[in-house]
Amino acid sequence: AQIKLVSGDAGKAIQYNILKREVDTNRQIYDSMLQRVKESSIASALRASNIRVVDPANPPRLPYKPVMSLNAALGALAGLILGVVFVVMLDRADRTLQQPGDSTYFLDVPELGVIPSATAVYRKAFYNIGKSDSVTSVNSVVDRVELITFQRKPSVVAEAFRTVLTSLLFTGNGNRPRALVLTSASPGEGKTTVVTNLAIALAEIKQLTIVVDADLRKPRIHDIFGLNNDRGLSDILQLRPLPADALNGLIQETQIPGLFALTAGPPTSAAANLLYGKNLEAIIAILKKQFEMVIIDTPPMLQMPDARVVAKAADAVVLVARAHKTTRDAAVAARQRFAEDGTKLLGTILNDWDPKSAPNGYYGYYSNYHYSAYTKSYGSPEAKQ
Repeated sequence: AQIKLVSGDAGKAIQYNILKREVDTNRQIYDSMLQRVKESSIASALRASNIRVVDPANPPRLPYKPVMSLNAALGALAGLILGVVFVVMLDRADRTLQQPGDSTYFLDVPELGVIPSATAVYRKAFYNIGKSDSVTSVNSVVDRVELITFQRKPSVVAEAFRTVLTSLLFTGNGNRPRALVLTSASPGEGKTTVVTNLAIALAEIKQLTIVVDADLRKPRIHDIFGLNNDRGLSDILQLRPLPADALNGLIQETQIPGLFALTAGPPTSAAANLLYGKNLEAIIAILKKQFEMVIIDTPPMLQMPDARVVAKAADAVVLVARAHKTTRDAAVAARQRFAEDGTKLLGTILNDWDPKSAPNGYYGYYSNYHYSAYTKSYGSPEAKQ
């Protein structure tokens, strides 16, 4: 009986344990399901999103773009390259004679001198001495630039003409030309201004000088010196034959001591025909006997043949070029024409050059020299106040 009782209790214990484990398992499943239900209810109340924070962001020390140092280096390099290209293209586009020495380089002829721009030099001088009405003053000073060597003797421009004269006097190893033709390649390059000022500079050193106006189409010498032009070169060129006293009464004395002029006479369209005659050589020969220096003003030589014809009857020719106006091609063409004619080309004169375009030393010298010369002649403005 006891054995049966113990066996029954053991079976019930086993059955109890089985049921307990099943209850524990069901409780765990219930708790898990309950937790998921709560989580689902909470998740349903939130907005759905596919974004998940992996790591918190940190602010960078430097911006990602742009890289200032790299961009600055690239910009400087690009600017340097573009600047070089621009300068090269600008230099190639501007084919004019610009600086002293250009004519020697491109034409392979001596440069006898450089004439600074009267307007630029005087404007700088008036700026230095504090003139308030500098523009009006400059215009009043340079309105007769053809006579600046006589009217403004201490000026830089006048000294430049005297420097050119020195170069002319020292050419030919003592056998300098006595009948000199001045011309230019194109109009408006200042050859008449150079002619009159060189003649004045010659008269200053006691050289008996005559200016001959061989521009029979647009004569100007009579207007510059205030002379009568009723009769002149064009009249005696028409005489057949040339009388021995043909020049009597035609050579006029100017206001500059030692300087005379033979005006062109009434303008004529047959200038070239008159110059081709034998009278021209005879006239120049007579003038060389009466004067120590004969300066002949002629028209531009590329458009008209007058200068080439007169140059054949004279001793030599000088080509006047204007800075930033005379092109290299025109100057080379003019030199080639004279070479083909067998005419002696002494050299070139660079006219109307702005010293401001030169290095600072050059410009400073011009402005300081002119300021000193101006105050010596007209007094310091500070002293007048």
